[in-house]
Amino acid sequence: MTFAFDIYGTLIDPMALGKVLEGMIGNKAQSFNNLWRDKQLEYSFRKAAMKQFNHFSECTKQALKYCDDFFKTKLTESQKGELLGMYRKLPAYVESESCLSKLKEKGHEIIAFSNGKKEDLISLFEHAEIIQHFDQIISVDAVQTFKPSPEVYELLIQKSSSSKENTWLVSSNSFDIIGAAAMDLKTIWLKRNPNAVFDPFGLQYTITFDNLSDIIGLHN
Repeated sequence: MTFAFDIYGTLIDPMALGKVLEGMIGNKAQSFNNLWRDKQLEYSFRKAAMKQFNHFSECTKQALKYCDDFFKTKLTESQKGELLGMYRKLPAYVESESCLSKLKEKGHEIIAFSNGKKEDLISLFEHAEIIQHFDQIISVDAVQTFKPSPEVYELLIQKSSSSKENTWLVSSNSFDIIGAAAMDLKTIWLKRNPNAVFDPFGLQYTITFDNLSDIIGLHN
């Protein structure tokens, strides 16, 4: 089987910036970080719809500026540079390394499948010490659009060494799961937040887990 993992929010923790933000802007940090993540994704959706692609790192940069303006935090250029640089050095979730390692030991193909720029992903994985577990790193840059555009999942299907029926998309983002389901891929919704609500788009995940470790015992 092939397991294609979304990265931010699935294997890598984008909320880990919270402590650094707190040192910069105090009690606005959590709200700032949440909105920053939401705006990153919103901007990627807009760019895909407009067919005005640029790298996800640009969405991240623009979303940071929006949040700085919205919260009136007046971050310095040095602070903005530090925060953007940290997106290449975010930590993996505690169970990520073990999950990837055990799936690899079972002979499964492991793919990193992300909106992120490939060079940024390599830096991220090296820092998190999980790069050795991936057979492939697939970035949307290859098709110049973002998830959940069909072209992105078609790229995964083409690159996977397994049949579509044996390829699983693993993601904590429901929009990603829905995009993959629309292309008839099998899907695992990683419900990290017990209060998360799956978007009612008429397409469902194949299975849901609340911890990556649960995937290890999955039988196709």
